[in-house]
Amino acid sequence: MSVSMEQYNELKAQFAAFQSQVTADVTANAVHISQNKRDMDIAYVVITGAIVFFMQAGFSMLEAGCVGKKNVINILFKNIMDGSIAAIGFWLIGYGIAYGETGGGFLGTTKFGLSDIYYGAGGETQSDGFESFFFQWAFAGTAATIVSGSVAERTKFEAYLMYSLICSILIYPVVVHWGWGNGWLSKTAMPDDDGMFHPMLSGKQEESNGLLDFGGSGVVHMLGG
Repeated sequence: MSVSMEQYNELKAQFAAFQSQVTADVTANAVHISQNKRDMDIAYVVITGAIVFFMQAGFSMLEAGCVGKKNVINILFKNIMDGSIAAIGFWLIGYGIAYGETGGGFLGTTKFGLSDIYYGAGGETQSDGFESFFFQWAFAGTAATIVSGSVAERTKFEAYLMYSLICSILIYPVVVHWGWGNGWLSKTAMPDDDGMFHPMLSGKQEESNGLLDFGGSGVVHMLGG
C-alpha cells in the first residue's frame, strides 16, 4: 500500500503536533509537581512552627502554677507580649542578624525587615520564604519565654519587656547566626576555592561538619538557660 506525499506530510504534521502537545503536557506536569512539592513543604513548616509556638502555652501553664495567685495574670500577659514583641523585633532586625549575609562570621548584615521575602520572590515553583520567618519567629519567642519563668515575680513589667525586645533583636539572633546561619560555628561559614564550605575554626578539614543543632537544644534552650 503506497502513501502519497500529501498523506505523508499530513501524518508528519499530526505527529509533530502530538509530540508538541506531549512536551507541553510534560512541562506543565513538572511545574504542577514542583508547585505541589512547594505547597507541601510550606504546609509542613507552618504546622511545625505552630507546634513550636505551642511551647508558649506550656510555659504559660507552668509559670502560672509556680507564681502567687495575684501574679497569674501578669505572667500570662508577659508570655503574650513575648510573642508580640518577638514578631516585631525579629521581623525588623533579628531575622537579618540571624540569616543575613555574614559579617566576619559574627552576625548577619542583610535581610532586615524581610527585604528578601515578598510575594513572588520564589517565582512560580519556589517558596517566597514567609513560612521560614514564621518558623524562626516561633523559636525567637520561645527563647525569650524560657527566661520569663526564672524572673517571675522578680522584675517589673516594663523591664521585662525591654529584656524581651533586646533578646529578640540582638542576643538570640547573633547565636542563631553562629549555629544555624553562616556564622563561625556553622558548616557553611568558610567556602573553599572549589566551593566546599567548612567552619571557620576547622582549618577547612573535610571531615568537619561544624555545629549540628537541628533540635535547637543549643541555639534556643542553652541560650535561654
